[in-house]
Amino acid sequence: MNLYFNVRMAEAYDVALRERAVAAYHAGHGGYHELASLFQIGGRTLQRWVYRERATGSVAPTPKGGGWQSPIEIDTLLAVVGEAPDSTLAELCWEYNRRVGRAQRSSVTSIGRALHRAGFVLKKTPAAERMRPAGRGSEAGGVPEMDAADRSAATHLCG
Repeated sequence: MNLYFNVRMAEAYDVALRERAVAAYHAGHGGYHELASLFQIGGRTLQRWVYRERATGSVAPTPKGGGWQSPIEIDTLLAVVGEAPDSTLAELCWEYNRRVGRAQRSSVTSIGRALHRAGFVLKKTPAAERMRPAGRGSEAGGVPEMDAADRSAATHLCG
């Protein structure tokens, strides 16, 4: 059994394969499941192809759909970003939802996706947290630095 994972949707079967399978069915060379295993397709797939050929006269696949469109009003979102470019996603989402109607309100995740599609790169921490000094010292609010004697004792105790 071969298992595989595809990132995108599978492509439609070739029209020539569809025509050969449907022609074999109409010629009486076997039933749906027998011919499906011969052509290495699903039995229900062959049934759909036969039905499509009877209904439309063709076994050609229908064109792919257009997909889902985001309900986020990009102009409003860009205005929010323009007024507060240093805001986090949560702050941008709150402001966006305040400006649009109840039906157009969105989540932080959807706002993030819309900004990504618009070409924005987002930071993950609020401005107040980024203003703290970097490092691990006590002045940075982290773990205090160890001097050589402390380091030696820690090495001796911890192995």
